[in-house]
Amino acid sequence: MKRPVSLSDRQLLLIKHAARALPVSAREQFLQNVARHLAGQPSDIEITQAINTALNRTPVFLCDAQQPKEKVT
Repeated sequence: MKRPVSLSDRQLLLIKHAARALPVSAREQFLQNVARHLAGQPSDIEITQAINTALNRTPVFLCDAQQPKEKVT
């Protein structure tokens, strides 16, 4: 059964910011994992904990990540 969750603008921004850092293909699973840990009116600490737990459970492969360029002096 789905539980309603009431988020403040700041809390929603935290979740959006964390999701934006992920590849598009991983965002839906991440958001579902966050929602699984929330109910009612969660505190900012509960939001942060849910984000961290979801990030730990969201498989992300960075094999296509670019290496930082070296500075030329």
